[in-house]
Amino acid sequence: MALIAKTKLLSAGAVDKASAVRYQMSEIHPTLRDRICNLYYPPGAVLGETALADEFQVSRTPIRKSLQRLEYEGLVEIRNGVGTIVRGGDLRECRDTYAFWLKLSEMLGDFCSPAHAPKALERMQGLALRARTLQRKPPNFEAFWEILHELHSVINGLITNGEVRQTHDRCYLQVSRFRLNIVELLWDDEVKNLNGELEECCLALRAGDMRALGLVQRNYISFDLAHIARLIS
Repeated sequence: MALIAKTKLLSAGAVDKASAVRYQMSEIHPTLRDRICNLYYPPGAVLGETALADEFQVSRTPIRKSLQRLEYEGLVEIRNGVGTIVRGGDLRECRDTYAFWLKLSEMLGDFCSPAHAPKALERMQGLALRARTLQRKPPNFEAFWEILHELHSVINGLITNGEVRQTHDRCYLQVSRFRLNIVELLWDDEVKNLNGELEECCLALRAGDMRALGLVQRNYISFDLAHIARLIS
């Protein structure tokens, strides 16, 4: 996903100035965010404004705005005299975020609209088909991340309350890198859980039951919390 976005951005220099503005608004921030979340940029990596501006064929202003947004999301730290550093973290910090995300998921049914359930179901069924192929060997971590990312996108898109949607998205972004580390250590368990979550999400969406959808996510976040507890111990 990130590599596809990168290819599209590298061609931005071939378009006119108006098109470049569209690229900076819709592509730069999510591309940088995706690279951080899938560990393309590991913790401690320095993101230089000039190098990124050259890559995306834009001025430093949209790059700076994108980095500021990443800082708000808790993914980077902007240090005077040093630059923008990809944040690290530890499992205990991740556990706290997971615990809050779990409680938030319990309330999602109050903030999700069933009106968009049919379209969400169509996307979720496609993800379920893709997730079944993950059971093949060898492990495909990039494919896992892409499915997980789109699963979050589907659920997050159903939230009608802007503040809840933004907070839900921020929690996901902060734990996604740790989730990938867990996946590498517990591949078989994580693939099984992802397939189960997608199947149960499809059932909830087919019934138009948004409360059930939130509880499905809550249950699988709880499974990840258990994995983190195992790793800490």
